[in-house]
Amino acid sequence: MAIVVEDGTGKATANAYASAAEADAYFTERGVVSWTGASGVKEAALIRATDYIETRFAHKFKGEPEFPDAPQALSFPRTGIDDYTGVPVCLKKATYEYANRALVGPLAPDPVMDSTNRPLQGKRTKVGPIETELQYGAGAAAAAFRPYPAADALLRPLLAYSGGVTR
Repeated sequence: MAIVVEDGTGKATANAYASAAEADAYFTERGVVSWTGASGVKEAALIRATDYIETRFAHKFKGEPEFPDAPQALSFPRTGIDDYTGVPVCLKKATYEYANRALVGPLAPDPVMDSTNRPLQGKRTKVGPIETELQYGAGAAAAAFRPYPAADALLRPLLAYSGGVTR
């Protein structure tokens, strides 16, 4: 599927909040050299970034979809958010930041589990005498989304709560 960028009209087929050309300009202005690859690779990363935003944050955004009676594909555009119309610039910037990370790996990797389906956070093995230590996480849900502070912070003005840690 080709990239379809949301332009603020509530497209039914939109699958990204930003285009590769917009991301190219953003990273060029900042001297970020890790944003590389063919146009199709960058577009796929932008789609994965948008998917990540939708999965992680859609239920936390302020306001309501602007076109509830139409099949609006993404959470934005929205109503009820002061000073933001269409696709907010901070949302586009967050999309670029997540997409840059999506170029090198999954944004929400599957958690590492032990044989009893408990999430592992760490493992230490000592060879002689043999010793193994496992560190367990709080749960699979807690491990589902890792923080990306630079990108996460850009979305704060759009979220329905303030303060605290975004997970």
